Amino acid sequence: MSRVNPYASIEKRTFESALMHLLETEYGLLGGRRILRLLVEDVMGLIEEFYPATERVSSGTLVWACTADEGKKAEPGKRTEEYKVVTVQLPFVSKADLRARTDKKTPRGKTREVAERRDKRRLARMVKAAEEQGGLLTIAELSVILNRSYEVTRRYAREWEEETGELLPLKGYRMDQGSRPTHKREIVRLWEQGLEPPDIARETGHSLKAVERYLQDYQRVLLLLKREMEAEEISSLIGRGKRVVLEYVELARRYHPELFAGAD
Repeated sequence: MSRVNPYASIEKRTFESALMHLLETEYGLLGGRRILRLLVEDVMGLIEEFYPATERVSSGTLVWACTADEGKKAEPGKRTEEYKVVTVQLPFVSKADLRARTDKKTPRGKTREVAERRDKRRLARMVKAAEEQGGLLTIAELSVILNRSYEVTRRYAREWEEETGELLPLKGYRMDQGSRPTHKREIVRLWEQGLEPPDIARETGHSLKAVERYLQDYQRVLLLLKREMEAEEISSLIGRGKRVVLEYVELARRYHPELFAGAD
């Protein structure tokens, strides 16, 4: 007569076995133990990804789920939850942040300036860390993480790029969603520096046709701004949305402030 091992049941009281029992009894998911086992393994994989073991997360690190970088542009009509998600570990507080707090005393009247510089460094650091792990962050996500308004966060990203010449790999830029003018900004910046469209296309990875289209729109906006037209009028004349026109107006203000001298 076979003897039952009294310890055998212990290893069966696991999350996996409980989940399998739940799927069988409460949800009526029938299809064989093999199918249920595969489903359980998938669920366990999601848990592992979204809730990594704490011993693998260092102090100062923020665990965040974001859109995976699949090397594709955004697809019209595709919902956010339909894109692949990846969980990344973001270096929210670094050793440099701690040293800055302990080694240096903030000069009187410079608190806000110092805080903004810290936020910009943190923003850039997290965006690049997410990219290295196959993820793409948005301005909205960074706004929540940094506890700053959307407009302030967008300004931080823009100023970082202007100050360093480094293009941040944000989701809107990588997936060419047009939710922010980074691709336009980079193309216009290079053009204002004297580069020709073919060189700009090679530098930015855009097609020559796209570069020429962006520059044509930018030049038309410049021309109409010289005639003191408002964004709504320009939008109607060039057949572009007001939001797109405002992006070009922002670029014009940066490179040709003389066009706005009378308005300021």
